[in-house]
Amino acid sequence: MKKWDEATAWAVAFENTRRKKRPKDLVTVADAMKYLTELYDIKVVARKLNLSIEMIRQFLTVLDLPRKVKALFASRQIDSVDVAKELASLGDKQRQETAAKAVLNSPSKDVRDIKRLIKTGHYRVRNAKKVVLDAKPKGLNIFLLDFDDDSLKKLEKEAKTRGKAAPELVREIVTKWIKSRTKQKN
Repeated sequence: MKKWDEATAWAVAFENTRRKKRPKDLVTVADAMKYLTELYDIKVVARKLNLSIEMIRQFLTVLDLPRKVKALFASRQIDSVDVAKELASLGDKQRQETAAKAVLNSPSKDVRDIKRLIKTGHYRVRNAKKVVLDAKPKGLNIFLLDFDDDSLKKLEKEAKTRGKAAPELVREIVTKWIKSRTKQKN
């Protein structure tokens, strides 16, 4: 942890909040905010930075993460306050480290996808794939599709309107799409 003086801590906090691209990493920003909240009440810091108290707390969650996970934030391999909040919510340090590695290896950088990955990431991808493949009957092919909550609700609503189950509707849509693509090529 860096030794702070008040002016530097305020400068880091102002320069690195309320913007998409921060010049400093989240560990440094959180450390500056911690210094300021120890000097002043969190409400004062929030008001001066024009942030909510909850947002200040979210920045501070970075400091509660395990050393290995904090290192990922310090090196900016992970650089999202939302991801820090989600990781901190897992509580258990081992789960936090496992989820942080999953976030690093995730092809998606969409926060909703990452939240879903963190919340349901009790399987490593290889293990989950093996469990699914081992359980499937011969001749049955399985496709894993990821839907955000809104898309899933719309899909379920459409399936209900058509009097079908959601997986059946997806199968029908994919089959029609494959047939149309095959016809276009021939």
